[in-house]
Amino acid sequence: MRRLSSLPARQITASAFLLTALMTACNPPGGSSGTVTGVSVSPPNATVRPADTVAFSATVTGTGSFSQAVTWKSSDTTIVTVDGNGVAKGIKAGTATITATSTTDTGQSGTATVKVDPTAFPSEGVKINFQPSTSTAPAGYVVDSGGAYSDATGYGWVTQGTHTGLNISANTRDRAIAGVDARLNTLIHMQYVAGSSSQGGVATPAAWEYKVPNGTYTVTVAVGDASNSVDSKHVINVESQPTITAFTPTATQHFTSITRRVTVSDGRITVDAIGGTNTKLDYVIIAPGNRPSVATPTPQEGQTMFNPAGSFSAELNVIASTGAKGSGLDSTTLTSSTVSLKEDVTGTAVAISPNTSGGGDVIVVKPTATLKENTKYRLRISSGVKDVNGLLLLPYETTFTTGTASNNTGGLAFTQVNLPTVPTTYAYTSVEMGPDGKLYASTLTGEILRFAINADGTLGTPEILKGLINAQGPRTVIGLKFDPSSTADNLKLWISNNAFYNVLDKSNPPANFTGKITLLSGPNLDTVQDYVIGLPRSVKDHMTNSVNFNPKEAGVLYFMQGSNSAMGARDATWGNRDESLLSGAMLRLDLSKLSTLPLNVADSSGYNSYAANAPLTLYATGIRNAYDLVFHKNGNIYTPTNGSAAGGNTPGSTAGAQCANGTTYNGPVVPPLTNATVQNDYLFRVVKGGYYGHPNPLRCEFVMNGGNPTNVTDPAEVVASGQNAGYPVGTMPDANWRGFAYNFGLHASADGAIEEYTTAGGQNVNDKLLVVRYSVGKDVIVLTPDSSGNIPDTGVQTGVAGLTFAGNGTSLSPLDITENRANGNLYVALLDESNGNGLIKLAKPK
Repeated sequence: MRRLSSLPARQITASAFLLTALMTACNPPGGSSGTVTGVSVSPPNATVRPADTVAFSATVTGTGSFSQAVTWKSSDTTIVTVDGNGVAKGIKAGTATITATSTTDTGQSGTATVKVDPTAFPSEGVKINFQPSTSTAPAGYVVDSGGAYSDATGYGWVTQGTHTGLNISANTRDRAIAGVDARLNTLIHMQYVAGSSSQGGVATPAAWEYKVPNGTYTVTVAVGDASNSVDSKHVINVESQPTITAFTPTATQHFTSITRRVTVSDGRITVDAIGGTNTKLDYVIIAPGNRPSVATPTPQEGQTMFNPAGSFSAELNVIASTGAKGSGLDSTTLTSSTVSLKEDVTGTAVAISPNTSGGGDVIVVKPTATLKENTKYRLRISSGVKDVNGLLLLPYETTFTTGTASNNTGGLAFTQVNLPTVPTTYAYTSVEMGPDGKLYASTLTGEILRFAINADGTLGTPEILKGLINAQGPRTVIGLKFDPSSTADNLKLWISNNAFYNVLDKSNPPANFTGKITLLSGPNLDTVQDYVIGLPRSVKDHMTNSVNFNPKEAGVLYFMQGSNSAMGARDATWGNRDESLLSGAMLRLDLSKLSTLPLNVADSSGYNSYAANAPLTLYATGIRNAYDLVFHKNGNIYTPTNGSAAGGNTPGSTAGAQCANGTTYNGPVVPPLTNATVQNDYLFRVVKGGYYGHPNPLRCEFVMNGGNPTNVTDPAEVVASGQNAGYPVGTMPDANWRGFAYNFGLHASADGAIEEYTTAGGQNVNDKLLVVRYSVGKDVIVLTPDSSGNIPDTGVQTGVAGLTFAGNGTSLSPLDITENRANGNLYVALLDESNGNGLIKLAKPK
């Protein structure tokens, strides 16, 4: 991660770059008694400009006691020189090798390559730390101590709003607080308040500039103060683009960092604090703009009191592509070798389970066990992580400190049981109990596995049912629901199925309008009858999802239809596919109204879901991507729904637009949003005709979630955050928007759900909703509705023993859940998108 990089020439003392290779505590007096086996030099390569300096460190390895001391040498001192501390200096254009040789065994050495290039911006970028000149630089960073900008140096400080050089070296600070990273312990005041410090400073507001060739760059900025001073309103604009917007520190979050891409047309990257109060800049990283990067992390850098049972998540800056593979991360590259989490003091590695979203636009890292309390951790993501087009992620590193664990399990506990008879070579999508007392599991490729259940809840050897594949080839099956009239001797299984979704090869996106509702019947479910065809289909994992019967309506099937886009308007990450008339909705199919099979509902078919006696209708709309739906005994319909990562687009309204229901739009003006801010995941309590926040211009639904009606915090508001757009104040939510019953927060990927209504093992969990969290959490969260049907904070139980599924030595994540009502045993389907494997686990109530 911490690679040294080039910097325009300026006068900076070598002591500012000192990364000593002498570790005195490791040097035994009077010589050594051990054996040296190797020497490694970090970073392995660097690019500098003439007169730039860059610091290298050496690590000597071996057995027994030996010295860490090395000698340093350059292969060509006319190109690069190096001093006894490993500080190299560029002299003229060319390439040289820096060698560190063990003083214990001169036969053991390590090397690094230094390229001196007067013009080229290095591919690894540059990292600048703002600090007093007397402070030690963080490894891999060069120092800016507040010197004025000049063309000769190529970077430095100017009076805000001008290009006039300004020396603000008096504004640098080093808090020197133990346990805080060096790059966060130091800062520079961009808006020093006269008289506010005994150290003094320059009160003229300042901006920082860096000379670069015109082009696109990825810029990371971090602000904050390690001290208890929280009186700032930090604002950072990069190239006049809002990047950090009014960050106010708290007791547990002193810092924030954001990464965004900017385009430079005047030969300088300009960083200003216009709009802020006493903004304090910690560090800046500038890298080429042609690689994906971490945009906004949770927890933030240096954050304290982080929940030990929590997960790390990060919004990404993806590189848009119009190619067949689309955009987003390649989930197969998220492994334990490319993502690591360690205790910062001891270096002890923590087992983790990394994954991404369906859009490949976030990274989620879930520890397989609860983290230690009050412990500092360091997370690293390497450039071994790639996007689907092979572009390397810019390396990322952050630290955070845990707080005290809270226990809100409410006494619930389960015993998790492995099921060795479950093949791991199938990608399981859903699980369902059959009327024959057996467990059925669907797959991404169309097989349905049938398991006999043993007396102890474990599963027998499965039957592989291939009726659908034999009839129609590979199809991705999501929804499973046995017809209420189905019996052990007369099986009738309703399924939703879609054009095959290949998680390992996304170069051939599935076609739109390829979703179906199909009935499988017969002893082995090999009689296949399509009832509905032509349902919408996204290029990724938004498709026709779970199906269910309303126990109060005979012969009526409900199902969830995913959206085609991130936020209602086409975007590159989702293959620039528009929404369709039926996408992003809860659909209702009245089987009694079907006259000819199958019913084609594709947009091009002319099917009108608003017509009188239409068999398939829109029950509720604006539901972005809900995997499951539950008819609760309290009379409500619940559906947990996935919100979007940042970066999607929303449609703007058009006066006089003709709506799909035959009306004309005459509502308020709604501006379109490009690169919009992130959405939370919500549990919706769905009512007939309600709208739940995912726009669809064909239905004249333009406002995402709760809009931004006031200048205070509003429910599900869509407000600008850093580089991501939001609605202006005064943007009202859609008049039909019905809000939410529970907020899962960011990147939960709330998917499979059931209502538990048995009493088993002396443990009453009647009427609770059990919801699977695929990403953040990787668990089953237990929710208890109140009398209004919503979920209060007191009705939430997490961290329940036996209901967490991170680990297993894989990236498996829980996706769906079902219950054996006879005894309360839970069966949970798990999927690993990195390799297409799956698993089913049993959770038995204690």
